[in-house]
Amino acid sequence: MVTSDSSAAEWAAHRVGRSDVERLRRQTRALRAVDYRSGGGSCVSELLKLMDRVQPMLTAASTEVTREHVYVAVSDLYNLAGWVCFDIGRPSRARVYLTQALALAAHARHDGLTANIFYRLGRICLHHRDPAAALHHFQLGRRTTTGENGEREAAILTVNQAWAHACMGNHAAALRLLRDGEEFLARADPAAVPGWERFFNQNELQAMTGVVHTELARNNGARHAHIAIPALTEAIGGYSDDMARSRTFCHIALATSHLLAGDRAAGVQAGLKALSCTENLASSRVRDRLRPLHQIARRNAAHRCVRELAAQIATKMSRTA
Repeated sequence: MVTSDSSAAEWAAHRVGRSDVERLRRQTRALRAVDYRSGGGSCVSELLKLMDRVQPMLTAASTEVTREHVYVAVSDLYNLAGWVCFDIGRPSRARVYLTQALALAAHARHDGLTANIFYRLGRICLHHRDPAAALHHFQLGRRTTTGENGEREAAILTVNQAWAHACMGNHAAALRLLRDGEEFLARADPAAVPGWERFFNQNELQAMTGVVHTELARNNGARHAHIAIPALTEAIGGYSDDMARSRTFCHIALATSHLLAGDRAAGVQAGLKALSCTENLASSRVRDRLRPLHQIARRNAAHRCVRELAAQIATKMSRTA
C-alpha cells in the first residue's frame, strides 16, 4: 500500500484500490471539517500538499470502476481546494481549482458533484457582488440535479438562486425560490449524503432564509428584517462549534437585520458577538461580510453604542486586510 508521502514514481508502480480511495475521502472529510470550524486559512497548506500527493492517482493502474471513484474523490478534493481558496481571498485560484474539479466530475459522469461545484462557482460570484453571474452558475448546476436522489443538491442551488434574486431586489422570485428550496429539502433522502452536501440541513435552510430576508431588507424594505431575525436566531442556536464560520456569518446577518429594523441595542449586541466569534477564524470572507454591517452602523453613528460598534468593526477589518 502506498503511503501518504508516496512519490509519483511509486504511484506509477502501484495499483490503486478501494482502500486508497477511502483514505483520500477520509482526508478530504477531515480537511473540510477544519475549514467549517476554523476557516480556510487553517487547512490550506495541508490541503495543497495533499493535492500534490494524490495527483498521480489519476494515471495509476486501477480497475474501471475504481478509476471512476478516483476521479470523484480527487474532484471533490479540488472542489474543497477551490472553496478554501475562496475563503482566504484568492478567487482566481479558487476558480482554477473548481474548473479542474468540474472536468474530473464530468469525466466520472457524476451529476451530484458537478452540481455542487457549480454552486460553489456561483457563491464566488455572489460574494463579489455579481448576482447575475452567480444566478447563471446556480442554474447550470440546477440542470444536473434532475436525476435520482438530486433533491438536496436541488435545494442548495434553489435557495442560493433565491439569495441572488434578493441581491438584485427581485422580491417575488426570491420568496418563490425559498419555498421551492424548502420543498426539495423536505423530499431529500437523509441517508448516504455525500460529504460535499452534508452541510445543508434544516438548520442551514433556516440560516439561508435569514440571509435572504436580510438581503431583501437591504434592498426592498426593513419589513423583511422582522422575518430574518427569528430565522437567524434559530439557526445560530442550531449550529455547533463544528460550524463556527457559518454561525459567525449568521451573527453578522442578525446584527445587520436588527439595525435595519431599528433595534439598535440588539444590533450592537449581535455585532459584538459576531466580532468575538471572528477571533478564531482564518477566513477573509468574515472580513468581507462585515463591510455591509459596518456601512449600516456608520449610517446610525448618531447613536453612541452603534458608533462604537462601527469603530470596532473598522479596527477588525484593518487587522485582517
